[in-house]
Amino acid sequence: MRDFWETHHWPEGERRAHWHLLFEDQPAVHDFARAHVGLLAQHAELSPVPVEWLHGTLQSVGPLTAETAAAVADAARPALAGIEPFEIEIGPAQAIHNGIVPAIYPEDRISELYWALRRATESVVGADTMPKAPERFWPHLSLAYSSAQWDHDELTRALVKLRPPRPRMTVTRAVLVDQEQAWRDKYTWTVIAEVPLGKGGAQT
Repeated sequence: MRDFWETHHWPEGERRAHWHLLFEDQPAVHDFARAHVGLLAQHAELSPVPVEWLHGTLQSVGPLTAETAAAVADAARPALAGIEPFEIEIGPAQAIHNGIVPAIYPEDRISELYWALRRATESVVGADTMPKAPERFWPHLSLAYSSAQWDHDELTRALVKLRPPRPRMTVTRAVLVDQEQAWRDKYTWTVIAEVPLGKGGAQT
């Protein structure tokens, strides 16, 4: 496993806007994350994500002024009004090249949300200012980031044996946040705007 933080090091004090799925009101997701705490704590090479900061990144945007952030949120409202709330399932967790992540299913519904947010955001800030769009969006959340280069085979085997119930939830909103990085530790944020899915989104 590689060091996540080596390739994700923000300038000191920089804040970047992101579109996230958030889970603060999802106890089943919290239980799923806590079921992995003991195993992850056995590996000092990991930076576990605190339950209160769990998130699924939909789109990194970058530094925004308050005025531009408000315009981005406003652009997203009609875009998300055409996407009805939908159910997702999270898990199982797996070790990847730079951390521990459970995937989020079904991928097609999350991808629809991603592209709607991407297009709406581009309409305000321009495509050239944003990270390059992936050929295929991979929805996931992170339970831990790798803080070193190390052999994680033992952890991979342990994750296969550890299979807590996979949580299900209904996605009803996307959240635009102003995010800060505590390097080699975690990400924290303040909420800029919550944009609901469905017909209420254009009027909220």
